[in-house]
Amino acid sequence: MNFKECIAQKMLIDLGRNDHDEAKELLALAEHKMLFWEEVNDKAIKYPSLFIEGHYEIIKELATAILAIDGWRSENHDCLFQYILEKKNMEIDAFYLAELRKLRNKIDYHGTKVSFNIWKQNEFKINLTI
Repeated sequence: MNFKECIAQKMLIDLGRNDHDEAKELLALAEHKMLFWEEVNDKAIKYPSLFIEGHYEIIKELATAILAIDGWRSENHDCLFQYILEKKNMEIDAFYLAELRKLRNKIDYHGTKVSFNIWKQNEFKINLTI
C-alpha cells in the first residue's frame, strides 16, 4: 500500500493536533528498550527471534513518535512506514522495512523462529535504522 492509498483507506489519519507528550513517552520507551537489549546482548545467540522482534518494535515506536509530533496516527505498520517515507527526508530503505515487518509478523503471528545468523545478518541494518 502506498501513501495515497493509506490516506484514502483511512489507515493514516491527520489528528489535527500535535501530541508531543505521546512522542516523548514513545521516545522514552524506545530508549528504555534499547538499554535492555544492550544489557542482554550476550543472549542473542540463544534468542535471536526475540532480538529481531524487540528491535523492530523500537523502530515502530520511533516512527510512531514522529507521527505523533506531526499530529498523525497510523492504523497499521505498513502505513506508518509509508508516512515516514513520504513526509520525512530520511534515508530509510523502504524495501528493508517491508521485509523486516514481514519477518516480525512471521515471528509474532506464526511462531517462526529465526536463526542467530539471521539476527547477525540484520543487526547492523536494524541498528542503523534505529
